[in-house]
Amino acid sequence: MVEESDPGAAEERAVIVLRLRPFWWGVINVLIAVAVLCVEPDSIANAVDDYSYAVFGKTVGGPIYRGKSTDDIGVVLLDDESLAGLKSSWPAVYGLHAEVLRKLLTAAPKAVFIDFTFRDRRTEAPPTGGEPGEWLPERYVRDDSLMMLVNTLQMYQMMGIPVYLQAGALNFYQHHAVLSELAPYVTLVAGWGDARGRADVRALTYPMFPELRNADDSYGASDVANLPLCDDARMRSTGNGNLRGCDVAGITAAAPTIYQHLCSKAERAGSLERGWTCDESLLMPSKDDKAGWLTWKQDVRGRPMWLSWPDKQADYTSWTKAYDQHCNVVRPYECSQDTEQSAVMRSIRNLLALFGVTQQPEVKCAPFQTISAEQVFRETPSAGRWVDNFKGRIVMYGQNLQGFQDIVRPPTIDVDIPGVFIHAMALENLLSNGEGYLSDRSTFSSWLNADLVEIATLVVILTLRFGLGWIARKSFPAIPPAKLVTEKECGLCEYVVGMCASKFVALMRMVRFLPSIPRAVFVWWTGKNSSSTGFDRESRQLARNWFMFGICVLDLVVSVVIVTFGAIVIEFWVLAIAPVNWMAVIGLGMLSYIPFVRSLFADEA
Repeated sequence: MVEESDPGAAEERAVIVLRLRPFWWGVINVLIAVAVLCVEPDSIANAVDDYSYAVFGKTVGGPIYRGKSTDDIGVVLLDDESLAGLKSSWPAVYGLHAEVLRKLLTAAPKAVFIDFTFRDRRTEAPPTGGEPGEWLPERYVRDDSLMMLVNTLQMYQMMGIPVYLQAGALNFYQHHAVLSELAPYVTLVAGWGDARGRADVRALTYPMFPELRNADDSYGASDVANLPLCDDARMRSTGNGNLRGCDVAGITAAAPTIYQHLCSKAERAGSLERGWTCDESLLMPSKDDKAGWLTWKQDVRGRPMWLSWPDKQADYTSWTKAYDQHCNVVRPYECSQDTEQSAVMRSIRNLLALFGVTQQPEVKCAPFQTISAEQVFRETPSAGRWVDNFKGRIVMYGQNLQGFQDIVRPPTIDVDIPGVFIHAMALENLLSNGEGYLSDRSTFSSWLNADLVEIATLVVILTLRFGLGWIARKSFPAIPPAKLVTEKECGLCEYVVGMCASKFVALMRMVRFLPSIPRAVFVWWTGKNSSSTGFDRESRQLARNWFMFGICVLDLVVSVVIVTFGAIVIEFWVLAIAPVNWMAVIGLGMLSYIPFVRSLFADEA
């Protein structure tokens, strides 16, 4: 039996549509961001951080970082051309290094870092006084010029010029035999990568205290905790350069080791006069107190260094120009491009190049004045000795040989450069900024880190976003529909076609309404009744759509300004935090953008 009803007596049912308030979308967005930070794997988080910081350095960080201490550091490279010009080969004999260092000594540098790992004596038999039971290879390159290098280092010591030399990591059965001869005249620095860190050929980070992998096995230490820290005094008193019998945790990387000397009590006054930043918190205590020294190391290591690379080129304008036989200018190490435009213009150009709008000129050289080993050894035809320009500077002596993978590619440079430059840049960051070098943690407090800044920035963006949406909806309330909406179930294809058609029609109506926008703005601003000024319901709806579209654009602009301000001003300049999370902030912020737009164009009042 079918019960009939009177159609005229039918009552309309009220359909309740549930919609989450915009405030809760912001809360959900923040909770998602916190969850991502908590559960995100390190492999993904590190990759995102590295790429974010690389893009920042390439576009903005390079132009705004001045690198004011780059002219205090010079670099000498032993390259293939130098080996050919000096009639030598690889591996270079110790006598070649000695001759280059002697020529450099005449320029009276402030300090010298040798970025080579010397291993074997290469002599027929160990000299008298060598370590008993020393392991010797059966097949090796014969080299009797080791004493030339020893005598040269003695000259540096007599003139009060400190020399720093890498101590590389070897297996347990090998010895740094040559260090037994050189240790009394040099300060050893860590020549190994950080076991806890990751290889960084992009030169984004710099381990100041690299931890040697399997140090106990490598150096035959049964109980490292009971061993004294390795230091210069212990090396020079025992004459043992093999790092056995002491804790290698006491050996730091090149940059902080050189910084210790330059900011020590004897050198501090002169360093401050040169504008270098010497902070007490970075000066290591005595290694005699092992517990205190390790505590200090842990505190400093709590702020791992992220390198700041300027995009400027080395300035050779004060150098005497050299000419070849054809009267062509000979440039020092073929690196003499001048830095173009101002920092602001370079940043704008870099951003446009990032999006493919314009071309970015290639940067092929590091920001340090560089000459080759041959140019140190010989005078130029018309400009005399270029090495004299390194007087009073810290000089870093490294190699640039084909087939040897000691290379890095910083974000501001478009080619591979020798690995010695990463030590130079780390030292420059310390001399220019002291404890204010970039890290993932602030200089003010260890809890104020990049993740906390990311959450705070996201909260600011969401607060302004939904606050702006609330003001927009109050300023231009939604217009109730003129007729009831009929729902219809359909398939996927019909839904896509119908949706695209309706959006296209709406877009064409908005385009046709463009000439009426000035009058609509006037009506809205003066608070007049739109119906009395000739605007029907459809025109009012189109005016509202344009208004909300402008709010969407304004929100994007404000969000970009907040992220930029947070990355450059708050993180980079104020807190000394490396801007590694700005891309994550943009990505997480976009999660709330669709609900935000939906709330603006909703039909309900």
